[in-house]
Amino acid sequence: MRKLILSLLLSACLFGAVIYDWTTNPVTVTFPGAINVVGNESTHGEMDITGGGVYTINTTAKWHGYTGFSSGYLTSKITFDAGKTASDITAMATYDAGATTKITATAAHALVAGNIITITGTTNYNNVYEVQESVDANNFTIDKAWDTNDDATGTYAQASCFIVGTDGAGDYLIQWTAGGSAVAADTYEFGIYHEKTLDHKIPRKYPNNDVGAWAGCGIITVVDTDVIWFAVQNTTGTNNIDIDEISFVIHKL
Repeated sequence: MRKLILSLLLSACLFGAVIYDWTTNPVTVTFPGAINVVGNESTHGEMDITGGGVYTINTTAKWHGYTGFSSGYLTSKITFDAGKTASDITAMATYDAGATTKITATAAHALVAGNIITITGTTNYNNVYEVQESVDANNFTIDKAWDTNDDATGTYAQASCFIVGTDGAGDYLIQWTAGGSAVAADTYEFGIYHEKTLDHKIPRKYPNNDVGAWAGCGIITVVDTDVIWFAVQNTTGTNNIDIDEISFVIHKL
């Protein structure tokens, strides 16, 4: 019996399929534990920046969604969104009877409901938000109740992100490696978000004009349609960061 089973398995590996008439030669196979069937494609995604440039930091100790990535290899359950680079805000106003806040941008935003953005450079709105509605080309709403403050300034950005597709939910290993420089002796933090949740972060202090490498990894749990994105903050000032090279990879466990 053992020889028969081994022969069948070897044939399947070599030729892709085996036809066996179990009615004439019935075989009973008992396995000692549960059997996990693995498909022919893992679920993973990659995004990269090569030859990047200076990224503007306009607020101390506030997360800035990082844009400028290009998609690398993606499997069928992961898609890539390049995001929207930082754009100026000219006004905040009440909307939907005060349930949300309307943001007016200087240029067309192209955002849709569900997009995750960061807002920085303001007095009352520096945070991570979910877009609730695209009102028109230059106006959209965020999940913050109106608090009567029209800061009339600031910037918003939608970070480059992975989007988890149907049946992509689960635990993911995230890994990223980067190299770059800073113009001042500041301390920066680099973080991985899914949706509006910060999952992992690492710090890196730069001497003036230092060029160095840094990396991070961790495990996150996501559901279908979640977005996974990269962010940076300067915890000690508002000097910019220059990430020259970065590779950001996710792999479902």
